[in-house]
This record gives sequence, structure tokens and C-alpha cells, in this order.
Amino acid sequence: MIRLKELARSGHPPTLLCAFLHFDISFMVWVILGALMPFLTTDPALTGVNLKVTPTAEVRRTGEYTLLIRGPQTVKQNPALQSDQPRHVYNLLIKPGDPAKATRSSVPAVEKWVLDNHDPRTLAAVNAGSRLIRLDLAPGARGNPNENVLALKPGTALAREGGSQPIANGYPASVKLLLLAVPLLAAAFWRLLIGVLADRFGARKVGIVSLALTLLPLAAGWQWAHSYEALLFVGFFLGLAGASFAVALPLASRWYPPELQGLAMGIAGAGNSGTVIATLGAPLLARALGWHAVMGLMMLPVAVTLVLFALLAKDPPGRTRPARLTEYVAILGKADAWWFCLLYFVTFGGFVGLSSFFNTFFVDQYDAPRAAVGLWTAPFILAGSLLRPLGGALSDRLGGIRMLTLLYSLVILSALGVGLLIAHFAAACALLFLLMGCLGMGNGSVFQLVPQRFRKEIGVMTGLVGAAGGVGGYYLNFALGHLYDRTGTYASGFFAFAAIALLALAALRAVAPAWTRTWLGEGGVAQAVNAPRERMPVPPVGAEVEPA
Repeated sequence: MIRLKELARSGHPPTLLCAFLHFDISFMVWVILGALMPFLTTDPALTGVNLKVTPTAEVRRTGEYTLLIRGPQTVKQNPALQSDQPRHVYNLLIKPGDPAKATRSSVPAVEKWVLDNHDPRTLAAVNAGSRLIRLDLAPGARGNPNENVLALKPGTALAREGGSQPIANGYPASVKLLLLAVPLLAAAFWRLLIGVLADRFGARKVGIVSLALTLLPLAAGWQWAHSYEALLFVGFFLGLAGASFAVALPLASRWYPPELQGLAMGIAGAGNSGTVIATLGAPLLARALGWHAVMGLMMLPVAVTLVLFALLAKDPPGRTRPARLTEYVAILGKADAWWFCLLYFVTFGGFVGLSSFFNTFFVDQYDAPRAAVGLWTAPFILAGSLLRPLGGALSDRLGGIRMLTLLYSLVILSALGVGLLIAHFAAACALLFLLMGCLGMGNGSVFQLVPQRFRKEIGVMTGLVGAAGGVGGYYLNFALGHLYDRTGTYASGFFAFAAIALLALAALRAVAPAWTRTWLGEGGVAQAVNAPRERMPVPPVGAEVEPA
């Protein structure tokens, strides 16, 4: 039974709410590049123009026909092929209807063309044979055009746009997923710094400053990000929003006793539902206003949260004396700290990495419309976000080790299943839902264990372990992008993720016996005295703590 009444009596609900809001809005900002990626990679002003498409007079109204640009196909993807298509070719399909209808596999194409920008004869063949479009190769074309879905417009609607519709150069998978990954990796740096500062100066003060500074990369993305290099710069400072982990969780944790850590940390950590807000809302706004405007609009909820946090959040009474630098170094010398990093590398790294990746994945893999892709992907991210508190609460009751053993096993099986069934939309979606739910619950389970072992140093530990999670998200996107470029399928990235999860499961089972002999109850349930035997017992909240 989840003890909400006991939670309300034991701590400070306004602070718990502020921790949630800080986490939620910051996470919304942190993953915004992933939410906007389908628009970034199809923005000719950002990536350069590859093709100029001029609809013929047969196109009488916008939405009558949709042009789909697809990369090279394999025999497995298209059994009608005699062999896999070379990497340097791409496919054009023209289907009836607007993008929402045309992207359905059940809608047949009225025209199909195979092109190669290195072979001018393929473009000439389209211009000679198509009744719906004419193509011109742009002077700044690089390689093949980015995969795209474009509603063809009639000539009258294009009169003020030069008479043609531009198709972006786009980016290879490894390049665009690197851009997704930079904020995740940068958060690792920012979390370590903010974890130390929160432990020394208090989570409330550091939280106010971090929210204020989060406004800066949003302003830069709104007004000045007009190149890939500029977006990398913005992405690094968006990582500051990911550092909210090192503020929100210590602020929540220090108000509550050990037996409520899983639930309290789960509620605060459920703020990662901000990824759902970004994933769902950003594409819709980008279609209407442009992706630059979305970055500017996001400054508004950040500013509101900043005000509420400053007014309502409180540091717990009788803060513990900040640890000395030598004590932080001593934490890094403890093997348990690194085991927690590995566990969170998989659970949180998997959650935030996939959350950032999903919009790109569903557009690339399943032809999801760019503006509506958030409607496709939000349920998966929501599952991971909302189930985090349940993972923490079940770990309070059953033990974090038991929960993580089950959850890692399900993560391995579901990731393997996605890789094997990636071409089967319904099966892959069901497995992705299970995968994200298990990762979300795993995040709550890991942080049921961390305060039992490192309650005095919870600020620096949430920074350290959270940094490991950010690094995990970075490497997941890095692997997905590079493996796709090498193999031509995202399945290989899911297989790699299953292998890393297997490693984490093996590590957990290896250290579990020692943990339950020293500082944990059977299966990972909190002991009444939750300090390791070689350390002093942790006094009640509010007491002055001296280093052991």
C-alpha cells in the first residue's frame, strides 16, 4: 500500500511539489532537441537545400498528393527487390492524400522513382516521366536528401516561395543523433557540479540559479541558432536543465525518512514526465510557428516554475554540514558508488536516451507525420514517467534488488524483441511500451537503494549517479546512430542495449549478497538503521552530522 498520508505527515509537501515541478519543466527543456529533430533535419535553411521540387499543374490543391522521400531499402524491408539497394540511392513515392493519410502503408503510391544524385540521368527520368513533379538539383546539394514527408502545393500557393518546394540535405543518422546526445552528455558535467553545489549551499538556492540559467540556451536557440555548430553549443547548455536531477532529488530526499525514500524520490523523479510535454507539444507548435519559436515559448513555463520554486521550496531544517572535498573523493573510491552508476546508466540512460530518440525513430522507421509524431510517441514516454513512483514504492515494500532483477530481465527481453520485430509495427510498439515502463520503474528502484547507502552524501551521489544516467543516454543515441549508418537498421542499436542491460543484471546479482549482509535488508528492503556497518549510523533529519 502506498502511504500517501504518511508521506504528507512526514515531510514538506510544498517542497516535494516544487521538486517535481523543477524536474518536470527542466526535463521538458533538456530533451527539446529530440522533440524537434524531425523539423531540424528537414529545415533547408539549417541543413542546406538538396532538391527543388516543382509540382505540375496536375496538383490543384495542398494535400491532394504527398511526396515521401525514403533512403535505400533492403530486401527484408521490400521483398519485391532483387537485392539490397546501394547506400547512394534513395526513393521517391507520391501518394494521394495529405501526410496523415499518405504515410499509411495501406495507401498505394501513384508514382515510384529510384534516384541517385550522383547520376543526373535518374533526375532526368523523373522529369520526363512524372505527371506530378519536376526536380532540380540545388547548387548546395550534399549527398542524398534527408528522408522527408512533404505535402505538395499547387503552383499558385508557391508563387511567393520561388515556385518550388525545397528539400533539405538533412543529416546522416549518426550526425543527427549526436545532436540529440550532446545535451545528455553535457548534463553529466553539469550534474556533478550542481550536485556538489547543492550539497554545500543548499538545493533551494542552487535550484533557483539553475532555473534562471536554463533560460539562456532557450533564448539562444530562439534567436541565434542557425547552424549545426550553433545547435551543438545550445545543446551543451541545455544539459544544464538535465542537472535538475541533482537539485530535485536531494531536496525531496532530505525531508523524508528511510522507509519512505522510494515513494518520495519516485514522486520527485516523476518530473521526467516533462519529456512527454516536449515530445507531444513541440512538434505541433513547430508546424504552426517554426522550431525557433518553440525555443522561445519554452522560456515561459521555465519562468513560472522559477517564481514558484523561489516562493514555496524550503531546505530541510538542520541541514547536515557540507562534506569536505576529501569526502567527495572518498565517495568516488567506494565501489558501491560505481555500481549504482552502472545500474542507472542502463535505467535512466535508456529512458532519457529513448525519449529523445523516439520522435526521430518513428518518423524514420514508421513514416509518422512530423507534426503528429508526438501523439505516436507520448504513450511510451508517459509509461516510463508515471511508473517511476510505482517502482520506488514497490521497492520500498519488496526491496530494490528484487525489483531491479525482475525489471532488468524484462528490459533485456523487450529490447531483443524490438530488434527482432522492428518491421512489425504493432509488436514493436507493444515491446517498446513494456521496455519504457520497466526503465521508468527501474529508475525509481535504483533511487530506493541509493539513499540507504549514501544518505549523508545524497546531493553528490544524485549528481554522480545522475551523471552516469546522462552518459548512458548519450551513448545509446551514439550507438543507435552509428550502428544505423553501418547496418541500415535501428535494430542493431536495440540489440546493443540489451547486451548492456545484461551486463547490469549480472553486476547487480554479483554485489547483492554483500549489500544485504552489510547495509540492506533481504532483497533490498531498507533496514531500520540504513548505514553501512563500517560507518556511523545516520541521525534523524535535522541533527548535525560529523564525518565518519
